[in-house]
Amino acid sequence: MNLRNFLSRCLAPLLTVAVLAVSACDPQPPMSTMTIQQPSQGTQNLRLGEYRVAPGDRLRVTVLSDTELSGEYEVDSTGMISPRMAGRVVVLGMSMPEIEAMLADRYRSGGYLRNPRISVDLVSRRPFYIIGEISRPGSFPYVSGINVVQAIAIAGGYTRRASKTRITIQRFNAQQGQEETVTEDSPVGPGDIIRVPERWF
Repeated sequence: MNLRNFLSRCLAPLLTVAVLAVSACDPQPPMSTMTIQQPSQGTQNLRLGEYRVAPGDRLRVTVLSDTELSGEYEVDSTGMISPRMAGRVVVLGMSMPEIEAMLADRYRSGGYLRNPRISVDLVSRRPFYIIGEISRPGSFPYVSGINVVQAIAIAGGYTRRASKTRITIQRFNAQQGQEETVTEDSPVGPGDIIRVPERWF
């Protein structure tokens, strides 16, 4: 066996291992505009579900039969809002049509309006949260249809120590400490908590 064949047979496997190790540690290329703007199919499906109100959401109540009663209200930590002349009302877990029906009954039974016509719109959704190995941990305004990698981009991107394969999400309605392992393409919902851990090596 000549020297060239010996080197090719012995060094080729070592070079392959070295290349794989380097590629595993290298950061991923920066996301393009297309990556940021196009949500996944899973994210699209999340958007289509019937939205239920929770603390942090902001609602616009429009009373068509008396515009002076209209206004915008943020759902407080107890799941309540205080529309004008209606007092404090619980809206936690309700859909927009259910809130409209409840407020109409409230104004009617209270004697304020004989035939109330009310429209309730979602002005902004509760924020999502990111903690761990990202540039700017904290809460961020929810953007309809985003996935994990888009949420991380909003928070300034990964740190050098971030593990991109062990990202977890605690869904808004999940029990405390109940998390699911997700990928960068997984959908993010309002109120979700994304955790990016430190990689092991």
